[in-house]
Amino acid sequence: MDSSGFIVPPPHLIPPREDTGTETARVPGRARELPVFLPPAATPTSTPGAAPAAAAPAARNWRLVLPGGHVVPLTGAALVGRNPVAFGPWPEAELVAVDDAAASVSKTHAAFEAGSDAVRVTDVHSTNGVVAVSPTGEETSLQPGVAAPVAEGAVVRLGRFAVRVERA
Repeated sequence: MDSSGFIVPPPHLIPPREDTGTETARVPGRARELPVFLPPAATPTSTPGAAPAAAAPAARNWRLVLPGGHVVPLTGAALVGRNPVAFGPWPEAELVAVDDAAASVSKTHAAFEAGSDAVRVTDVHSTNGVVAVSPTGEETSLQPGVAAPVAEGAVVRLGRFAVRVERA
């Protein structure tokens, strides 16, 4: 029973195949999607005679204008790069793949997050960095991993690739 290259288990360690009672069967595919459950809306406890609570200000809709005029709506977070991958604080971010002929954009280069009065941009440790250019022409190099607000009309350079931030 000793074959070179094989390890033989001691007797009765592995039951014989006919005693296992296992059977392989194909499970039919799902006919419909599973339901999506959302948490109930938070409602403040009201007291008689108290004024109704003011609603939280809604985030304004923004958009990113890529070279060639391609427009990407920005209502939450978006990761921009050659072949971006969601990670860390942006697991649900929209992934925006760009075609950079100069090859200066990293795989996942920057995160854009819509706010009520500005868009926050984070350099996600890209190779060629992120530079925000204000509408007045002032340039700011972003520190990797640190979110920085950019105003409407700003241009964000990802390496040599430029993205304009506008209100939708």
